[in-house]
Amino acid sequence: MYSTVGLLKNAKHSGKLVGTHQRLDRAARAWFTRMAPEHEFFPTAKEIQHFEGNRGPDGLKWKSPGIDEPMHFILPDNDDGKLVSMILNHQYNLRQALKTGNRERAAFEAAWMAHAITDGLTPAHHFPYQEAVSELMTDKEYVKIFGRPVKGIMRGDTIAEATRNNWLYWGVEGYMTKHIAFEYGVALVAAPMTNKALIPKLKLAELKKYQDYEHIDLKSEFYASLKKIDDLKMYDRFRKNGWNTELALESKKILLPEIVKLITLGWISSLPIASGEPVENSVENHKTTSGLTSEDMEKK
Repeated sequence: MYSTVGLLKNAKHSGKLVGTHQRLDRAARAWFTRMAPEHEFFPTAKEIQHFEGNRGPDGLKWKSPGIDEPMHFILPDNDDGKLVSMILNHQYNLRQALKTGNRERAAFEAAWMAHAITDGLTPAHHFPYQEAVSELMTDKEYVKIFGRPVKGIMRGDTIAEATRNNWLYWGVEGYMTKHIAFEYGVALVAAPMTNKALIPKLKLAELKKYQDYEHIDLKSEFYASLKKIDDLKMYDRFRKNGWNTELALESKKILLPEIVKLITLGWISSLPIASGEPVENSVENHKTTSGLTSEDMEKK
């Protein structure tokens, strides 16, 4: 999903201008405030959004293509468990940061967890993208322009093969063209929605269940939401018929509120009150699945 603007290197407002990830994070933070105990320490929406855009997972795609770059794709019918493990690692790291009062680290983990959850539940990420790219990349090395690797340019043994590969990737019906077009449609739906509209409408029994923090199983909740969204086959229908009113309504009524719900549950399930684990002495050097700390992202 888009974190859109703010990807220019060292941009002052990187991650602050509203993309879809930032929009969903703000709504989730608003719902979190209503769901979590008032005394619980947690980063603000502003602090969380600091680690989106240039400082988020999307920023790595152009800073260092293919290096420490978390892949947020998942095949619902053939899941390898890697994305869920990444989310649970962020949950662990966030809990430790909250226990020790490490506000910056907590904001970093909250943002990157939310990013992984959002991408994981986005239908465009339920496509075998890596396999498709592998078929088109004759050479795994990225094309370099002025010595800098550039992601998204397909190679080939001949000019004709390179042209064909790039058309299959970027052409009218190309893999990435379709991916971007779907996410752009969702972004247009999300942009004007208020926090109230994005927050899921839950029955009282379900709401009470989620307020029982100690028994939230984030892994099970993620897979339940994944199935709910996958059953709609939104991306398959989009690839066949393009963007339409039906997909827009499903995004507004089902997809986006479901993502906000899972982001919020991810954060709530990370609260120290939700765990009986002993407080760790330090988590300063405990890295995320991507191998990066918040300090690493600031330096990049």
